[in-house]
Amino acid sequence: MQREQVTPALVLRTRPYGESDRIVTLLTEQHGKLNGIAKGAKNSRRRFAGTLEPFVHVRAVFRQRPGTDLVFLVRCELLGVLRRFTQDLDLFAAGSYVLELTDRMVLGRESGHDVYRLVHDALTLLDGGAACDPLLRAFELHLLAASGYAPALDRCRGCGCVAEATALYLAVERGGLVCRSCAVPNEPLRPVATRTARALVGLAARPLASVSTDVERETLRDAAAVLEQLLAGVTAGPLRTRAFLARARVDSSNGVR
Repeated sequence: MQREQVTPALVLRTRPYGESDRIVTLLTEQHGKLNGIAKGAKNSRRRFAGTLEPFVHVRAVFRQRPGTDLVFLVRCELLGVLRRFTQDLDLFAAGSYVLELTDRMVLGRESGHDVYRLVHDALTLLDGGAACDPLLRAFELHLLAASGYAPALDRCRGCGCVAEATALYLAVERGGLVCRSCAVPNEPLRPVATRTARALVGLAARPLASVSTDVERETLRDAAAVLEQLLAGVTAGPLRTRAFLARARVDSSNGVR
């Protein structure tokens, strides 16, 4: 095995492996997304105690296993805990969605410092009391951009006319908005209100910490529907936490409260 490597990391998910081991998926600051095996993790009180859980910030120590992408986790050291996620159902649902979406959007070790910092900031802001809906919409937009799928939302992808000047429609396969003149026959389209396009552009342009909270609820709902379609075009299968997020809302008709 190679020498030990050390990196700050966030736990995206874990799953049991055998009687006492775990397979752990980490988003790291220096090595992108890693899948590692934590031998004896279920019974370890020294090497992994309290670290292989969501909403913790750890320092991961690992070795690369020869001939496989699965690393060997030597130990994880606790750097910090985002405690509010275990005390609030809305926050837990929102944070779980951030982690699952990141896991689905990031392939292998392609991500770098920007994605790690984006996820770290999103979880920290949610834990600090930021409004969930606008922050999640901004996070989705920033993650799309960081993954190479930045949508064109301020103008037509065909002719370039701005959203303020004409009606625009979402064309998922083209990753953005098009005007009626540039629409292809039989192409699936979804009308997008001018105010929604304007709100999406604003959310994409600002850092997460500066996300506006004065967007109308109806506009945020429309923005969520637009982004759900865009994300569905680049992720395989439904996101389980999206349904959980909807059911966790206080005003949900099929809630879990």
